[in-house]
Amino acid sequence: MSQEKRDLTVSVVIPVYNRRVIMEKTLTYLARQTLDPTRFEVIVVDDASTDGLKKMTDNLCTPYRLRYFRMSERSGPAAARNRGITEAQGDLIVFIDSDLAPAPELLEAHLKVHESEDDVIGHGPVIHTTDLDNPTAARMKLTDISRAFFATGNVSIRREHLFKAGLFDEEFREYGWEDLELGRRLRRLKLRAVKVPEAKGYHYKASLRLSQLPGHIERERQRARTAVIYYRKHPERAVRMSIELSPVFFWLDRLFSVGGWTERQSTLAFLRRLEERGCHLLLRILVRLITHHAYMDELRRSIPLEDPARRWVR
Repeated sequence: MSQEKRDLTVSVVIPVYNRRVIMEKTLTYLARQTLDPTRFEVIVVDDASTDGLKKMTDNLCTPYRLRYFRMSERSGPAAARNRGITEAQGDLIVFIDSDLAPAPELLEAHLKVHESEDDVIGHGPVIHTTDLDNPTAARMKLTDISRAFFATGNVSIRREHLFKAGLFDEEFREYGWEDLELGRRLRRLKLRAVKVPEAKGYHYKASLRLSQLPGHIERERQRARTAVIYYRKHPERAVRMSIELSPVFFWLDRLFSVGGWTERQSTLAFLRRLEERGCHLLLRILVRLITHHAYMDELRRSIPLEDPARRWVR
């Protein structure tokens, strides 16, 4: 094994917006890594937060080097990650989300993969949990499995490959698809995606509250708008089907939202009763149908009439 491979260093890049409390937990978990703290740095890129994030990072004492950078204005996760990549000093970039609790072995496991192979992308499991106090107690579920070639929740890649691919496309200023779009370009470099099962990350997702519904709807509308950007850059069938730009998906949406029930005030009242009675499963199903309808509705609205992609809209 060459000296260069033995001495690989790691930069953990975390974009964040208004998540001070959970970001502090993530940084605390990173302090428990089995990897020697002299071999990695953590770069927090603040996308113009307003919740006192900088003060928290200034006051936090960590065994690793913690570096904080602030965007001058809200720019989106693509631009924030690019800033982190540019500022990084490590050979290997590990992307994790700001609400991910990394297992102690996460960085060491990612590093081992890249010490033995150059042209790979390392994927660690992302295990969803609603337990903020003890997230690592969660177990892997079928719904946690991802088939994405490149998804930034828990992934590692050599920094040089990101520059060769052209970094994240900063046209993606809202939520969604920017990592998958970069993944299309990384494929062209003949990189290989590998699983890193020891690099577990526990993604905190708060239990569903009806008060969060407007935020979930807006997030899905953003995801629809960025889906159109994604398809415009990669007008391929695989991309089109992944963003649900097909008559069958629009027909299904009309079927599941028949009568306009997803947007009625009476529906909201019914959902409140479900929440009060603890009918969580039915509540989750109905909220999922409502948010998915918001996605399909925004997808329909976001494609101009003169756009060739309009032929897939129903």
